[in-house]
Amino acid sequence: MRADGSLSVQASREVMWSRLSDPRELERALPAVEEVEVSDEDSFSVLVAPSTALGETPLWVDVQVAERREGEHVRLVCRGRGGEYDAELALEISLDGDGDADGCEVRWSAEASFNGILSALGQRVLPAILASQVEGVLRAAAS
Repeated sequence: MRADGSLSVQASREVMWSRLSDPRELERALPAVEEVEVSDEDSFSVLVAPSTALGETPLWVDVQVAERREGEHVRLVCRGRGGEYDAELALEISLDGDGDADGCEVRWSAEASFNGILSALGQRVLPAILASQVEGVLRAAAS
């Protein structure tokens, strides 16, 4: 499943970069985070428990920074696992703008697959949920 979008935010490119590239900063923007374990600057794990149509679905997500261009682009590869389900996500985020305080444009694309009980949400519902979650994180990072 694939989803993509763009969002104008009222934060500079530098602010967005610092908040999206630091796991501790990112922690406050992620929904339903219960715990973050940082391994090194390019990998961390997050315990999340998002609400879905199936109720709360706790999930350990291992995140690896696969590509980074300082201040403008990051590619994250994520693998999550829970009781009877797992998920994989590749997320690319690009920041556009001249770096002023008026804000920037954030473009994103995601490729995801869900197995087990999470796949019961249906391929028509999952892209909307994914887009909502990504844009929610981006809005939270901008504030």
